[in-house]
Amino acid sequence: MTDFKPTSQQKALLSTEESALVIAGPGTGKTRTAIEKARFHIPLLKSESHKVLFLSFSNAAVFRLAEGIKTNLRKIERKRIAFRTYHAFAADILRSYGRFVGIPPVFKIMDSLEEKLLLIEENVTQSEAAYTEFLNQKAKHGLLGFDKLIPLATKLLQYSIELRKLYARNYPLIIVDEFQDTSPEQWEILKSFGEHSKVITFGDPNQIIYAGMHAATKERLKEFQEWKNVKPMYFSERQFRFGSPEILVFAEAMLKGTKYTPKENSGVYLWDLEFRTKDKDRLRKMLALIWLDIRKNASDKETIAFFAFSNALAEEVAVALRNPPPSAKISFPVYVRLARDEAAYDAVLLSLAALRDYSFSRNEITCKKAAVALMAMNATWYNRATMSIKNLNLISEHLKKSLDNGGKLGKCILDLMKSSDLGVNVPCFVEALTEIEGFKSCCKRISAHGKLEFASYPSQETGLPLFDLVRSARTPKGLEGYDAGRGQTHVINYHKTKGREFDHVVMIVDPRAESSKIGLDELRRLYYVCATRAKTLLFVLYYGKEKGRVLNKVL
Repeated sequence: MTDFKPTSQQKALLSTEESALVIAGPGTGKTRTAIEKARFHIPLLKSESHKVLFLSFSNAAVFRLAEGIKTNLRKIERKRIAFRTYHAFAADILRSYGRFVGIPPVFKIMDSLEEKLLLIEENVTQSEAAYTEFLNQKAKHGLLGFDKLIPLATKLLQYSIELRKLYARNYPLIIVDEFQDTSPEQWEILKSFGEHSKVITFGDPNQIIYAGMHAATKERLKEFQEWKNVKPMYFSERQFRFGSPEILVFAEAMLKGTKYTPKENSGVYLWDLEFRTKDKDRLRKMLALIWLDIRKNASDKETIAFFAFSNALAEEVAVALRNPPPSAKISFPVYVRLARDEAAYDAVLLSLAALRDYSFSRNEITCKKAAVALMAMNATWYNRATMSIKNLNLISEHLKKSLDNGGKLGKCILDLMKSSDLGVNVPCFVEALTEIEGFKSCCKRISAHGKLEFASYPSQETGLPLFDLVRSARTPKGLEGYDAGRGQTHVINYHKTKGREFDHVVMIVDPRAESSKIGLDELRRLYYVCATRAKTLLFVLYYGKEKGRVLNKVL
């Protein structure tokens, strides 16, 4: 089933019976080698309950590994492998043994959206002390925030040597992806449950984006060597990902700050174009033409991704691609997917459900629930939004007046009475919400995502309010791995590109979008990560140059 032909460096890893620290850059076959290492180890597992554990901090990386396993291993082999993020693994431990650290036998995990809903409902002040006390109280009653999962699981493991040995038997081999991005608390829990297991870690110091993590990561690499008594292994012999080797040449030039000279038909294309802020048509045309040029020469299965520095710029690019000007010679809008934030989508669904309840039963309870849902949605999509009792009261009053005065929001609420598919109401809902002060940024972001796709929600046969049904049926978001969204064309911000890869990548560089707080070295590493997500072609488009402002020195 496999056509894997390992290099000498990869053979050394596959043949070792010990733990290993692998330092490997993009495209050096880390994922495939990790899968083959799992395949080699599966026959050595002593019991049906024993598995190889793949672990990562990143949801996207977990998803990519799981997809790679489907392609390269037989079904019987896939059953012997477990994929977990650190938070998901910690949750598994607490479900089985959390009672020993004061967690009720049955508990729920509180994701970021549920936290916001409860903070608003209980009028918790936005101070650090109040927030910590809020989390502690919820934990006692069986509602755990994400921040509690890993510390509690680590405490449990460190307390019991028998538990550590049990996890060593269940997971005799642990393979860690993106080790360079492991946080201090993730490192602590790995040391706890991996104490008696073989641990293979894959990492690349050049992909440590944040400057503040560099010193800690260097120390962690040393600690791992001492912990497992190993020396680093390096992968560098062959590049597997890139159809054009020039992509890596360009990426390394950016990383090191050396001059790069484009070569004809190399797979790397650079444009330095001057756009004024208001020159939207020209930008829309350029993006559409690039997309059209790629699509003409790509197969139906190949993917295209546009990378932008910030969420705001990514959403601007998505809107531009969906609305190409006639001069772009595209006969239809480009259907693009923005990286999906599962909790943010749920926030919209909950708001629509709460407004629908209010349309049927206009009382103080349903009005408050709708106001709470709207405020949580606003804070989820726009992190500068204020969650205060004053704002909650203002939203409640606006809801009451909108029904009395027949405004846009009032009409939208009444339309929800007739709707069995809440998704069709999103456009008018977003337009109506702009009437409320402080909601414009949130509405702009939601609109940029186009048609929102909601998972099916429970029927109201029980007679309970739809808001309560949807809320109780939610699964916590961010615990398991998921993709940016299936489709041929994606728009993603730079920081969300880690753990993903695409056939064709268009990097959009806009100095206006870059934060002045980010140092040049950090920016180089960020661009390096983005450039190395491309498998076949890499386009770099500079825009946003205005009033003589020079482009960032990194390029």
